[in-house]
Amino acid sequence: MKKRIAILSAFILLIATLVFGADYKKDIVGKWSYDYKGQQAKVEHKADGTFNLAMGDVKVNGTYTVKGDTLTLIIDDKETPWKIESFDGKKMPMKRVKDNRQMVYEKK
Repeated sequence: MKKRIAILSAFILLIATLVFGADYKKDIVGKWSYDYKGQQAKVEHKADGTFNLAMGDVKVNGTYTVKGDTLTLIIDDKETPWKIESFDGKKMPMKRVKDNRQMVYEKK
């Protein structure tokens, strides 16, 4: 009986994770800004999986993917994954996976 309860509990946890787990594919689409070392950066993520970034005179184009709570930016075949921590409709804090550098996107 205990084994059945453990199996059932694991199954319910798996279903809850699939149903309620965060997936930010639709949320990321749009225009955002964030602060980087005192400079304001602007980025637009398009529904087709491309993005444009502008910070001062620097302009960058690339592609991105979102899987669950991970946003991966791809520029010149170099992938940089970010872990999205939350989204409240306006702000989306995230951390770069390789060094935990924080960034907060603000929806425009």
